Amino acid sequence: MQAKYSSTRDMLDPDWDTTMSLHSYTSATTRRPEPGHSVFQFYQLSNTQQDSISQKEERLGNLSRQLQSLQARNRKLTEMLQHVAEKLCWELYNKTGEHRCSPCPDTWKWHGDKCYQFSKESKSWQGCEYLCIAANSTMLKINTAEVLEFVMPQSFSEFFYSYWTGLSRNGSGKAWLWLDGVPHSSELFEIIIDLNSLRNRDCVTILNGKAFSKDCKELRRCACERMATVVELERLQL
Repeated sequence: MQAKYSSTRDMLDPDWDTTMSLHSYTSATTRRPEPGHSVFQFYQLSNTQQDSISQKEERLGNLSRQLQSLQARNRKLTEMLQHVAEKLCWELYNKTGEHRCSPCPDTWKWHGDKCYQFSKESKSWQGCEYLCIAANSTMLKINTAEVLEFVMPQSFSEFFYSYWTGLSRNGSGKAWLWLDGVPHSSELFEIIIDLNSLRNRDCVTILNGKAFSKDCKELRRCACERMATVVELERLQL
């Protein structure tokens, strides 16, 4: 009788060749990549990502610098436009003594960067101080030749209406001080003092281009000043 199996291997597994072929294929497909090759791919990917981040950061930096440059140009153009607007408004204002573009409230006079009000109300020196505060302003301060040249003509009156200023002293012989504590400069203008008067004359008024020391309780008109606002472009219509 012819033997059915030629070997023990044939007897144990008739599909031995098929099994070995499948095992070889599986081993080949599930084989891990070489360690050196995997590390190289990782570093290559990492470098690519870093290059991409660096490029984005550089681009962002360039955009930021461009934005800052545009903002600086915009500020400069805005300042130039505002300067032109103020100059034009000042010319329009000077033609008639008033204009809707004026940066000052109604009835206030515009000069330089300030607004001035020469009120018709008569009050004591302290009363005028309160009046000015209520109008979001302070009493008149004459501390430059330019302001002096503008203010003194406002003091001319046929009826001797003088105006209180913010200049006073704390008793005879004391220094003359403005409300903010700045000393008066005698080189700018002289204060005429009546030495024969028995009353205290510790507050200063202006009348017909001159400054006089008067009793602070006397009733005089009030002169106030405040900072001018910004000239509004839309109010520059002729």
